[in-house]
Amino acid sequence: MTANRPSASADEPAKPSHILRNRNFILLWLAYGISALGDHLSELGLLKMQNAMASDVQNTTRLQAIMGFAFMLPFFLLGPFSGWLSDRLPRKWIMFVVDLVRAAIMIEMFWLLMRMQRAFDPAATAETPLTIWMAIAPLILVGTFAAIFSPARLSLLPTLVRENQIIRANALTAGLGMIATIASALIGGWLVERVATGGASMSLVFRVDALTFIASAVCIFLIRPPKRRISTESHQGFTAIIKGFRYVYRHARVIELIVVAAVFWLAASVVKSVIPAVVKDVFHGSYTDIGIYLGLLGVGMIIGSLILTAFGDALKSDIAACWCLKLSGLSSLLFTLAIWRGWPEIVAQTGLVLIGMFGSAIQVSVYATMQRIVPNYIRGRAFGVLDLVTMAALLAATGTLGIPAWENIDRYVPLLMLGVSILLLSSGVITTLIRLHRGPFTPIHSFWKNFNDFACRLLPRARREGICTIPRHGGAIVVANHNSTLDPFVLASTSPNRIPGYMIAVEFAKIPFFNMLVKSIECIPVTRSGQDTSSVKAALRHLQSGKLLGLFPQGGVRDPNEPIKVRDGVGMLALRSGVPVIPAYIDGIEYTDSTWSPFFKRHKAVVRYGEPVDLSKFAGREKDRDAYRESSEHIMDAIMALKPQA
Repeated sequence: MTANRPSASADEPAKPSHILRNRNFILLWLAYGISALGDHLSELGLLKMQNAMASDVQNTTRLQAIMGFAFMLPFFLLGPFSGWLSDRLPRKWIMFVVDLVRAAIMIEMFWLLMRMQRAFDPAATAETPLTIWMAIAPLILVGTFAAIFSPARLSLLPTLVRENQIIRANALTAGLGMIATIASALIGGWLVERVATGGASMSLVFRVDALTFIASAVCIFLIRPPKRRISTESHQGFTAIIKGFRYVYRHARVIELIVVAAVFWLAASVVKSVIPAVVKDVFHGSYTDIGIYLGLLGVGMIIGSLILTAFGDALKSDIAACWCLKLSGLSSLLFTLAIWRGWPEIVAQTGLVLIGMFGSAIQVSVYATMQRIVPNYIRGRAFGVLDLVTMAALLAATGTLGIPAWENIDRYVPLLMLGVSILLLSSGVITTLIRLHRGPFTPIHSFWKNFNDFACRLLPRARREGICTIPRHGGAIVVANHNSTLDPFVLASTSPNRIPGYMIAVEFAKIPFFNMLVKSIECIPVTRSGQDTSSVKAALRHLQSGKLLGLFPQGGVRDPNEPIKVRDGVGMLALRSGVPVIPAYIDGIEYTDSTWSPFFKRHKAVVRYGEPVDLSKFAGREKDRDAYRESSEHIMDAIMALKPQA
């Protein structure tokens, strides 16, 4: 199968370094936003055609739930097929054709609905309320083509941007999608209440809907995606679809991501379903107010997307998903208490915004992680399975709320939301425990490592160039140049499997709170006199027990323009311990003699690791002071050999 995978690097130079200068991404971004506007524009119109906000209607939650069920049902039924299609055919043209078909259907949708209604009731007029089962017909049609559109878009996106831009690209896309959803609710509510009455308003809503799909198709037509070699196995029809399921089944991490997404969609569907009832029964609002509340949910998702856009390069998407599950659960609990205990409306609105904000981070994190870890040749089918499972969760929620004829279901909204809060909180705790047990570190070390990685990617923008050559097990020394107090943190952030303990000046080891970290990663305090034999013995014990030691042969922070002076200690420890010595060069951090200012400046830190330093010529000289000096200089030369040429 690997022979069918296209090269990921062949088209990399053609991708702009700044995502907002990437023409292909901008066009896909706009196409998704415009089509998302079209997907939801007619929903409030369909609610209006059912008189859902009438005072004698006691099942508004049920009506909204059934509509959500109808729109998402095709994602469940067609998910695997749509994923196979996006692996089998050019993804751009799939989306283009889907948009044109949706536009054609929506132009005549009002006429089709009226014909259907009169077929069952010859006396019906444009003012006659639709039955719920008739109102879902447009949603099923639109959902069918949206289900085909989705895996093609998600699979195409990572081929248009650089790998380190995937989180940001998904965040920007999700943000625009939420803006479109807000706009669709507000525009839809305005059209059905103020622009026209009766059939004229409904006809206008559907025709505006059709225009959005035409505009999306134009954007997609202008995309110029990189050439993709279609995998031969994607021609195998049903067998290829089964291989998509088999791929997911064999990859535990993909399964976990899909489960997280399923929890998110289940919770989101309940929240969206109860909003009309909350507006009507708790806050006594109108159709426009429903749009505003849905808009608040979307505003939260926009805020979450903006945060991810700003910090996306610094975040690990799987960690973001774990935290945001817990935080969205707490936000849902705030919303629940507000509507249950009669707290001020602003509290409920704040809860909705927070639910949207953390929910957006969950969705973006899942998509970005799958786009990174799933190969392009089977990516569409993996997203097809994702759609199948997540929509099964959504349908289970909306179907439970909407299909049975529950009496006075709206009065149980607080209990429904309490269940959502518990589900999100417990899922967040479980995913965190799974991740902690999988990693190579203890929970405390994992927390510190994750925080350090985030901090080093944020302002220092630290990244590793090439592979990390530090051995996974056994005693070893990692050595590097030393131009800044940031260096130990940057070095640790680019070492994925081990956290080095450093020989650290004793005055730093006494700083409150920082000293707890020093003890946790087993740093070795040392005096600056150079005569601290106890620290040397501690360092040797550290190495002989199979641990990793970080050293800077220059001693302290040094101006890179000064002549290089190396201390003998690194050579002595290397020769006496006999462990591998791994050189690393830290580039891109501005030199300063200040201890704290480097932590608050922007850098472009790059770490390059080299092969273990060959010290075989010093064999048998483990107690020779001249050998300590010579080996130290040899180690420093290995470090400087990694420095990029001007």
